[in-house]
Amino acid sequence: MSANERIKELRKSLGLTQAEFGRKVGIVQGHITGIESGSRPITEKTVKVISVVYGVSESWLKTGKGNMYSKNRNRDKVIRQFNELNPLYQDFILSQFEWFLELQRNITRENRSRV
Repeated sequence: MSANERIKELRKSLGLTQAEFGRKVGIVQGHITGIESGSRPITEKTVKVISVVYGVSESWLKTGKGNMYSKNRNRDKVIRQFNELNPLYQDFILSQFEWFLELQRNITRENRSRV
């Protein structure tokens, strides 16, 4: 299976039309059609963008080896969703993360002092 066919397989596994799939990675539907049919080349940049946006392994996209989805798919999903938020919400979430990290440090210190 070629990289072009793997992109089509990915798109279909996500249940997306070519237009929907392309919109999320900044490629028009006609270009996605060309990629899937093999009439357009797949650039390194396209592979990287698809990998990040959809949490897919670059290696799988290029060679077909390994798993379709990267091991860090959840992390990638969180990053994508965070980047879609209004900056005010981003600031709020970051402050909450900092609070949780400090709480975790304090709990860890307390547990160490009990030993």
